[in-house]
Amino acid sequence: MLQRPLCMALIVWIVFILLFRAYWQEEPKQREGDNLTMIGQVEDITGMDENTSLIVKNVTDGKRRICKRMKVWMGKNKKLFHSLRIGQIIRIQGSVYSFLKPGNPGQFNEFQYYQQQGIQYKTLADNVSVINQSYKKLQEYLRQLRMRLLRSLNACCGERDAGILAAMIAGEKGGMDEEIKKLYQENGIAHILAISGLHISLLGAGLFYLLRKYIMPMQAAALVSGILLILYGIFTGFSVSTVRAVIMMLCMLGARLCGRHYDALCALALSAWLQLLLQPLALFQTGFILSYGTVFGILIFGRFFTERWQERKGCVVFAGSLGVQLITMPILLASYYELPLYGLFANLILLPFLGMLLCSGLAGGVIALYSVAIGRFCLGITHYILVFYESVCYLLKCLPCHTLILGRPSDIQILIYYILLGVWLLIHKKCSAHWHYLIFVLAVGILCYCPSTKVSGLEMTNLDVGQGDCTCIRTDDRTVLVDGGSSDVDKAGKYRIAPFLKYKGIRTIDYLFVTHSDSDHTNGLLEIIEDSSHMGFIIGKVVLPRIHKKDDNYIQFEKRCRRAGVSLLYMEKGDSLSIGEIKMTCVHPFYEYDWKSENDYSLVLELQFGRFRGLLTGDLEEEGEEAIAELLRPVQYLKAGHHGSKSSSSESFLQKLSPRIAVYSAGRNNRYGHPAKETKQRMKEAGAEQFCTFRQGAVRICSDGTDYSVGTFCQTKG
Repeated sequence: MLQRPLCMALIVWIVFILLFRAYWQEEPKQREGDNLTMIGQVEDITGMDENTSLIVKNVTDGKRRICKRMKVWMGKNKKLFHSLRIGQIIRIQGSVYSFLKPGNPGQFNEFQYYQQQGIQYKTLADNVSVINQSYKKLQEYLRQLRMRLLRSLNACCGERDAGILAAMIAGEKGGMDEEIKKLYQENGIAHILAISGLHISLLGAGLFYLLRKYIMPMQAAALVSGILLILYGIFTGFSVSTVRAVIMMLCMLGARLCGRHYDALCALALSAWLQLLLQPLALFQTGFILSYGTVFGILIFGRFFTERWQERKGCVVFAGSLGVQLITMPILLASYYELPLYGLFANLILLPFLGMLLCSGLAGGVIALYSVAIGRFCLGITHYILVFYESVCYLLKCLPCHTLILGRPSDIQILIYYILLGVWLLIHKKCSAHWHYLIFVLAVGILCYCPSTKVSGLEMTNLDVGQGDCTCIRTDDRTVLVDGGSSDVDKAGKYRIAPFLKYKGIRTIDYLFVTHSDSDHTNGLLEIIEDSSHMGFIIGKVVLPRIHKKDDNYIQFEKRCRRAGVSLLYMEKGDSLSIGEIKMTCVHPFYEYDWKSENDYSLVLELQFGRFRGLLTGDLEEEGEEAIAELLRPVQYLKAGHHGSKSSSSESFLQKLSPRIAVYSAGRNNRYGHPAKETKQRMKEAGAEQFCTFRQGAVRICSDGTDYSVGTFCQTKG
């Protein structure tokens, strides 16, 4: 390492970034929802016609700077798409918002993601106009060429194939089928979809070889290849992996040109140093870490395994894949909380065909710019390769334990893992026996065992799902969900509930209680129930209120559960379930009565864990509260009815319960005004400590059966 000054410089710079991270972070200063007229320069245009968005830099309101970079969705101005050019000065009118911070453990951090790219705000433009027609001709020409290529691919291939090829060749992932993207991720081959070192190596090294052998001398071939690589990087949008690959390829060409030895590790350090110099917060991007971690794994561990198995034929690809898995495993667990168990084998099977896929796809796409018929013929082979890829992925998904949900390891675990791997590498040459492999086993074991996901006693979490409800109840051996849905968050099951469950290492959901059939209580649960095999969850039983008057939502929910093969249970007043150490007792509804409000059909559950009691009320309103008054007894925890509506949590109801903790599950800036001022005042008079999910994020109550404690995911939200 000391013989590589670039590597040492990189390490010093990384330490500096870690120490002074806050210096580059910019907290939003603009008030949420302010409608402004802004001026800025178009830096990039992404998407096509119906999905157009802009990156606008140096945004001002004419007097003061608003931000360095802003994400702008075109909205009603999509017709302007064809007249926009990179480098133009434009005027934007729209409401400005900051990106959302996560409200739950495991949730995607939209704010951090864009902050790392230097983007502080977003807006859906009400109006966009060009005020300066001058633009950057080279960048715009390459963008237009990319658009033409994408359209030619769509004309020659099916939408499914075109989306994959567009991602692999042009770095455009907006048109990809979500099912395919998910399938590749689940099998550990999502890196195939990114412009990577393999892409650049095939293009750069292949072009250099052809030019040198048949057309040009070495110096000219290296120069032309280098220029074309840079242009290709601009063409694809210069993602993190593309920048890395281009710089490393340029270093290789430069070494060949100068007659020097090419050191891949130094080239890797140089590319990382240059990227972090220009954009320090990229260090915290998952894509950056995975991109550099992958190459580092191939260089260090791939070389290590190749040396150990040099007498065995065909071990090079396996050694490289194994090295990548060892380096990236902690990163994948820290980011996605699960591991594709057969990812190593998927890469071994599929990677040998990638070169053929890229070459035929790129050649066919270029030819299709001039002749769709010939392009369609040339792209024929790509279709069969992609079908083969998809077939292998589906075959692997049928195998047992395809995806292992392990939860998020702690930073200490990750550090110990890498330290042990380093020790293993250092001592393996000095040990004649195989006992040093115990260090390797220990490293993997420490990483995969996540004590932070374990529960001692009772853990009850009210998730932030927007305007909706979801409560996760856990003990050391049982998991229960009560409701799961939202009326203002799209795909709450996929983006809010499932990530939390995976973060906690939860694979089995023993019971799913549905208080009533409104979509803000059920749509997220249906996502999980119907897609449980893909998500990696095992679903036990679904519990519904036993009522004689079923609305259409209730009937449809039953049908979809049965179609998914899930068992249904029904509860009414007096029924109880013992779930490990938890006892769930139904105190409502009454089967034989009719209620004026649909909300009063809600399943009301009393939870008992030792001497700790809680009441989960669904959307119960005042009439329903009066009907169960004689059954009520004091509780420590109350999930406030109907998101804190003023028609719920009456004074007499609260006097009976005397709750110590009250949680409102409501959405940010919801149109109903939940929780109502009247309800909060009644809670205050009852002596309850109040929490709201849109302000504090997820609210967690822990109990040992006697005492309890309350924690929140964030102090303030919005």
